[in-house]
Amino acid sequence: MAGASKYLDPALLSRLQNMELVARCAVQGFFSGLHPSPFHGFSAEYSEHRQYEPGDELRFLDWKVFGRTNKLYIKQFRQDTNVPVYILLDSSKSMTFQGDGTTYSKLDYGRFLTAALTSLMLGQGDSVGLMVFADRILTRISPRGRRTHLYAILTALERVRGEGQTRLTDVLHAFAETATRRGIVILISDLLDDADDLASGLSHLKYLQHDVIIFHTLDHLEIALDYQGLVQFEDLETGDRLRTYPESLKNTYQANVQAFLDDIEKSSGRKEIDYWLMDTSQTLDRAFMAYLGRRRRLM
Repeated sequence: MAGASKYLDPALLSRLQNMELVARCAVQGFFSGLHPSPFHGFSAEYSEHRQYEPGDELRFLDWKVFGRTNKLYIKQFRQDTNVPVYILLDSSKSMTFQGDGTTYSKLDYGRFLTAALTSLMLGQGDSVGLMVFADRILTRISPRGRRTHLYAILTALERVRGEGQTRLTDVLHAFAETATRRGIVILISDLLDDADDLASGLSHLKYLQHDVIIFHTLDHLEIALDYQGLVQFEDLETGDRLRTYPESLKNTYQANVQAFLDDIEKSSGRKEIDYWLMDTSQTLDRAFMAYLGRRRRLM
C-alpha cells in the first residue's frame, strides 16, 4: 500500500475526525450508519409513540406512559442506515492541466480529494464506490463498507492516467442506469463539457433521488488567466492551439468565466445539488473543510 497511500494526507485526515458528511436524502440501507431511513423499526434512537394495536409486539410497549395515562402506546424507533457513496472522478486529458506555481494538477487534486472522502465515509460506516471516467467509464469499483476497501480505492487511484475527452452526459446517464441504490453521488470534474449535456445527466441523477455533490475542480490560471506576454494555448483534449496576448483578453475572459461558474451554481441550486468550486491553488484541507463546515450548517 506504500505507493497508493501517497494520496492520503495525514494532516487532512486528522482534521476530518469529527466531521460528518450526512446525506440530505433518506436512504434505505442494511447496516447501522449515520443516515435517516424512511422506515421505522427497532434501533437505538427513539422516534415517536403511537397507540397500541392488536398484533403489535408487546416488547415495544412504553410502560412508563401506561403508568401515567393508563393507555397503551408503542415505541417507534428510527432506523439508522448506512448510505452508498459513489465517487465519480473525471480523468479526461483536460484534468492533467497544472499551471505555473500550482502544486498539483487538477487530476492529482481530485485523487487526493477522493482518498480523503473515501477515508471519511468508510470511517463513519458508509460504503464507498469509485468510478473513473473520461468519454466513457474507465474504472468501476462497487461500494463496499469494510475499512479494508480503502486499499482497493487507493490502488485504483494510483493507476489513473489522464486521457480522452470529457463526455459527461454519456457517463452520467450510464451511471444512473446502473446505480441500484440511491445515495450520495460526488462528481469531481472540471466540467469542461457542454452545459446542456451536464444538466441532462444531473437531472437524471436527481430524478433517481440521489444526493448530488459537485466539486468543480479548476486551476487558478483557468479562472484568472494571469499570464504575461505572448502565450500559446493548447486544448489538451482536441489539440487545438491559439497564440495570443492574454492581457488583452483578461477582463472579458474573467467575466465569461464568472458567468460560467454562476450559471452552473444557480442551475445546481435549482436542482438541489451541492456545488463547490475547488481552486487547486488552495490547500485541499482548507477547501474541503470549508465545504464540510458549510454543509453541516445547512443540514
